[in-house]
Amino acid sequence: MYILAIGILSLVFLIFLVMIPFVFFFYSPFVAVSIVSGLIITGLLLCIQNIPEYHMGKFHKFSKVIKIQKSRNQRFNYRKAKYAFSCAHAIIEILLERYEIIMTQDEILKHAGYKKVGMTSWELEETLNSIFAQRGLSLQAKTNYFTTYSQLFEAIQQGKGVIVMFMNHFSEEGFSSKANYPHFALLNNINMSSEEGKNRVILTSPIFSSNGHKDFTPGKYEGEIIIPFQEFQERFYASSKFINHLEYKQTKTENAWTNIWNKFLNFLFIFAFYIGYCLTVLKPGLAIFVEPVEKK
Repeated sequence: MYILAIGILSLVFLIFLVMIPFVFFFYSPFVAVSIVSGLIITGLLLCIQNIPEYHMGKFHKFSKVIKIQKSRNQRFNYRKAKYAFSCAHAIIEILLERYEIIMTQDEILKHAGYKKVGMTSWELEETLNSIFAQRGLSLQAKTNYFTTYSQLFEAIQQGKGVIVMFMNHFSEEGFSSKANYPHFALLNNINMSSEEGKNRVILTSPIFSSNGHKDFTPGKYEGEIIIPFQEFQERFYASSKFINHLEYKQTKTENAWTNIWNKFLNFLFIFAFYIGYCLTVLKPGLAIFVEPVEKK
């Protein structure tokens, strides 16, 4: 749905682009220039306030007290994503097992009512809460945007389940070597050191590629990956370094025209994400906290 919403916004934007020359030539150049100026100023303000880089500074700010503490290491039983683009379903399976709920990914797919494709953050949140309610558990999944390091750290300390969305290296066959894609993983630990270069984040990631996570160091347990803190920050906040290489259609097929078309679709996909961030339809630093709720 969020891609549909962004697509509609993109369409409105393109309509404006077509209308402005029409207004300029057939109605009033002054009105056309005013519309253009208003759109440019609005766009710049939205961009400055909402692009990932603007918020990354806040992510890194944390107290010295937090820095010297050790965060609780959470371990999850690894489950591989059964289908491509089904990392969210695998994450749900892994997380549910922690609360002694055994559901296969096919059962989760059936419960969620979706096909074997990617799941948005609010679909993931809704599915988890639906299962918790069905099983009578006093738990809730709650999405948090522009999440800071301190919030992640404190959530781990409190024993909450923490799902993070970050730009993951996508090494499926047929995609470019630089391809990235929004990916869900469970946060296990954040290790901070007096030496900044040794700061790191440990995740459990449902790998669905036969090549594995070649860009990340493997952790102690199966499915764990270790990402340097600075790089995680950029991936978590979808900095331009990673978002510029988003792909959701393979670009290497036997048909040259298909390749060109898929490159164009990938360009629109990236464009949609940028518009989404600027209009806050999508927000960087997305984390889902699973926490107990008090019974009324």
